[in-house]
Amino acid sequence: MRIAKTKRERGFVLITMAIITIALIGALGMAVDVGRAFIAKNETQAFCDAASMAAVLKMDGTATGIGNAKTAVANTTNAWNMDTASVSNPTVDFATSASGPWNTNPSSAAGYTFARVQATVPLPFYFAPLVTGSLTQNVYSVSIAAQIPITSFSRGLAPYSVVSTQPNATNFGLVLGSQYDIHWPNSNANGFISPPCSGDPLASQTAVLTNWTSTKGYWGSNASSVIYQEVLDNTQIVQISIGENITSILTSGDKQTQATALNTRVQEDGDYSDNSLTSYVSNTSHNGRRLIALPIVDPTSTTNTTVLGYAAFFLLSDGTANSSYYKGTGNEPYCAVYAGSYVQGSVNPGSGTGAFRVGPVQ
Repeated sequence: MRIAKTKRERGFVLITMAIITIALIGALGMAVDVGRAFIAKNETQAFCDAASMAAVLKMDGTATGIGNAKTAVANTTNAWNMDTASVSNPTVDFATSASGPWNTNPSSAAGYTFARVQATVPLPFYFAPLVTGSLTQNVYSVSIAAQIPITSFSRGLAPYSVVSTQPNATNFGLVLGSQYDIHWPNSNANGFISPPCSGDPLASQTAVLTNWTSTKGYWGSNASSVIYQEVLDNTQIVQISIGENITSILTSGDKQTQATALNTRVQEDGDYSDNSLTSYVSNTSHNGRRLIALPIVDPTSTTNTTVLGYAAFFLLSDGTANSSYYKGTGNEPYCAVYAGSYVQGSVNPGSGTGAFRVGPVQ
């Protein structure tokens, strides 16, 4: 009887261990599949984040920009499944706000600054089918990126400015494609020694002559080495915010020698010869070095110059290594073309006026 009882106990233990082993293997298998699902989620989320950011960098308020944004999503190389599979058939749509409505092909791209990328990948299960009966699980990810307004710059502005006396006008009265002084010519009792740039209206010229004496629109350091860093490396010695009075940081002097930094910046662009903004943007060799972010200011008195906002300006060229800024005399104006909004990281200007950084909003 004792022998029979022992055999029965051994049989029970074997059955119990077999059940426990199966359960443990099943739990381990489920853990493996669940872990793979989390990894796949992170991988597809990384794809969507990168793709939405790439899309927003291409958006410039035009149908061409929307097309370029779609191409940027298609060209995003982030992979999934342990970096062995590409994300197929992601969808991208656009909106003027984070809440939508979303449109895959907006009839007018003006005001569209949000891009949403969605992706779904089929994750094969190895162990979960024993429990769930499902061989695959769709893993879904979504990301929304946008051009986010910048109201204060601590780095990125060039040390010049553009004058407007129309704080409430659309684009502060600036006309796309027109030339504006970023550094004004010398003046005397009779007015400017050399004609200002063609786009500056009489009101702006009068404001400069009345409220700026030795000031020409330059702000920042007087040291040549620092000025080169400000122009070429986008450094700033002071932070500038919308609504701020920058009279205290406006400096005098011709700064004509330092204008060679502007010429250098022009030459650093893949397209250093086009002077048509449209031609420049359509030229695939350009890299954005000829686009600079500048504050738009309103000199209302000798003690007040208010920052109205920001915009992107296109540096001019004469097609040679000397470009068009260093003339050997400070009497000449430095002109640049109003190009639209400035989008950090983009090689193209955006639509309207302002400065934006690209970032995720969801």
